Amino acid sequence: MARRTTLSHRLEYAGVRLFHWIVNALPMAGARELGAGFGRAAFSLGIRRRVTMAHLERVFGDEKSPAELLAIARESYENFGRMTFEFARFPRLSPALVRETVSLTGGEHLDRALEGGSGAILVGGHFGNWELAATLATRGYPLTFLVGEQHNILVDRMMNRLRERFGVEIVPLTGSLLGVLRALRSNRIVAMLSDQDAGRRGVFVDFLGRSASTPYGPGRLAARTGAPLLPGNAVRRDRARHEIVVSPPVAPPPDGMEGEDAVRHYTQAYTTALESLVRRYPEQYFWMHRRWKTRPPEEPSKASAAVEGQRSL
Repeated sequence: MARRTTLSHRLEYAGVRLFHWIVNALPMAGARELGAGFGRAAFSLGIRRRVTMAHLERVFGDEKSPAELLAIARESYENFGRMTFEFARFPRLSPALVRETVSLTGGEHLDRALEGGSGAILVGGHFGNWELAATLATRGYPLTFLVGEQHNILVDRMMNRLRERFGVEIVPLTGSLLGVLRALRSNRIVAMLSDQDAGRRGVFVDFLGRSASTPYGPGRLAARTGAPLLPGNAVRRDRARHEIVVSPPVAPPPDGMEGEDAVRHYTQAYTTALESLVRRYPEQYFWMHRRWKTRPPEEPSKASAAVEGQRSL
């Protein structure tokens, strides 16, 4: 069913357009640090702060002090603010500026995957500036983004136009299978984020020491098509520079491993790759999301409540 545009959607879109105009009128350095300031303000106001601190205490509480955890949390909010403003400034990001500020490590893995002729699946997480994966298209890579749809269709279209300006093809997550299969048959790279809670339909794998419900789509797609699956994330190197890091393709499951076991094999592999980056650069991860919200059926629900902390208002 087609989504409808309401008055509140139009007002929200007008606000987003104004924000977009203001951010693009500022110098990049100023916009970036203004975004960090908004992140700090959100942290000070306590927006999802208890969720963030509960996650950090569970993962790093045995090895870092409360002051260190607080600093990581604050930097995580700052990173999210910076990346939001950087994304809004995509119209000012030329191919030449991309090459100056965004480096690529592991491009040979993408090249080798495409040589097979069956496309490739690039899987990342909400880490660093994850929207910069779109800039791979400026390097000549045929890129198809699998994206979730925003509730506000006007904002959704605006966000996708920002991604498409680099030459990215957009496939909405809803009803995406045919579009994704067509992209792989055309030897394109299908890129997606796959690190948020997937509810009861997700596949449970270990992430940062605890079982986490994870979208099954990338793993099932790799198992079904045989297309190579590569973990890839954008790492912030300093205020202005980023590095897209692409890992070698996940090894196929052992002979005889099929069905959901094969899907879990792929899912655990790219989740472990993301985990290694999160442990190394925890301040670049999006801790505000309730990643471990859904618990395995065999785990008592009270344990979840004790670890996750209270919902933010």
